[in-house]
Amino acid sequence: MMRLSIRSTQVLGVTAIVAVVVVGLSVLHLAQTAAGRLVDTGARASLLARAIEYRARDVANAAIANGRPVEAAWRADDGLRSQLEAALYDPAVTAAAVASARGVALVDTDPSREGHPLPPTTALDHLLRTSAVWQLATIYRDQGRSLTVIEPIQAGDRAVGSVRVGVSTLLIRRDLRRTLEPAAWMAMVALIVAVVGATVLARVIVRPIHLIRSGLTRLDEGEADVQLDLKAGEEFDDLERAFNDLSARLATTASHDATWAAAEISVRQVTEALRYSRKLAALGRVSAGIAHEVKNPLNAMTIHLELVRLQVQERMSTGRDETLAHLEVIGAEVRRLDDVLHGFLRFTTPEEVTLQPVDLRRLLEGLLPVIEPDATQRGVTVSIAHEGAAVVLGDAAMLRQALLNLTLNACQAMPHGGALTVRSAPARDGRVRVTVTDTGEGIAAEHLGKVFNLYYTTKARGTGLGLAMVFRTVHLHDGDIAIESTQGRGTTVTVTLPAA
Repeated sequence: MMRLSIRSTQVLGVTAIVAVVVVGLSVLHLAQTAAGRLVDTGARASLLARAIEYRARDVANAAIANGRPVEAAWRADDGLRSQLEAALYDPAVTAAAVASARGVALVDTDPSREGHPLPPTTALDHLLRTSAVWQLATIYRDQGRSLTVIEPIQAGDRAVGSVRVGVSTLLIRRDLRRTLEPAAWMAMVALIVAVVGATVLARVIVRPIHLIRSGLTRLDEGEADVQLDLKAGEEFDDLERAFNDLSARLATTASHDATWAAAEISVRQVTEALRYSRKLAALGRVSAGIAHEVKNPLNAMTIHLELVRLQVQERMSTGRDETLAHLEVIGAEVRRLDDVLHGFLRFTTPEEVTLQPVDLRRLLEGLLPVIEPDATQRGVTVSIAHEGAAVVLGDAAMLRQALLNLTLNACQAMPHGGALTVRSAPARDGRVRVTVTDTGEGIAAEHLGKVFNLYYTTKARGTGLGLAMVFRTVHLHDGDIAIESTQGRGTTVTVTLPAA
């Protein structure tokens, strides 16, 4: 069985709750509306029944005074029959009759039923004493039956018969159907709002989980003392403290292990070996695409050389010459191969790194006039903040170019505007941290591990050199670089450099 994610579970849960509440409130509203319609209809039917009862009682009293049978007097009275027929002008009334004490129809709006027992019906006054939900169920369940208002007829001190007025539930159901249509639209709108709201809420709730996963990835890659700032409320405070404590203990353990190892081998040898291995690993990582980039032009050159050979043979027999076009293709591919190799050589050729104290605060402030025109054109607001001293040991020109590449890339990631924040702050172990944060489109998870590869780019006209050169510069300064991104929420690049 497929397992649902936390986000899907939350969206389905909120939607289900809203659906249950909306359906429950709709049923309750319909039941109350039905009860009101029943009371209204019963009041009109009772008024008609009492008017008929007054006439039937007068006729019965006159018959008793004259010694005539009451039932025969009712049958012979035209005024009583006229009142029964007039009751049918009410749209809710389906039938009206004067019945004997035994329930036999004596005068009826349907003459064929006269002289026969009236069929059993549901008394309206009994139904009105039940719950509103039961009344609603009765209206829709007993679609072929009428509700009856019964008014007894008293002559002297005894009951001689009754007036029965039948009312239809069709009119009530029609009114309820008109009430149900706007309720259904409101329910649909409520469900749509619930789904959208639950989706937005789920993204906010799941964000700390993405940050925790990113922190775990950084720990797995060997980064020491990774700290999280979830900013997700008190529910995640304990988890944040537990993660940060665990990271600090791992950093302490790593420090103790390094101390014990230093007792057996030279600290300088270990440091140089680690630095050399990191640079080799970085070089292997960013040059992973070289074989592919070189192979494609060579394949094209091979194919067109074969075509040249065939064209020369054909020219010798037909006189046509298309050799020049193929030679132009070969020349273009050779030039592209030369550009690829030139970039690779520029990337791998050792540079003279002049190490000296560099004030990152002044360096970052100097970038502002350079990036502001591009940022203003894209509607991006730029802010630079500093926390404490930020002096590193490095090559000022190389660091300036690397940070300029990062900030310009961040601006390009916000084509519809946003905010770019550059912040410097002291880090642990005598290092300085610089973070470049944008609110742009973000990077998909499958691309995060490749963004520093040489020639790897997701831009239509990108060269794939910018971030690779940033990666190379940071590692030449014995620093670290990490990237965190969530699609739709932005990207943060963290550069850590040794302090001066």
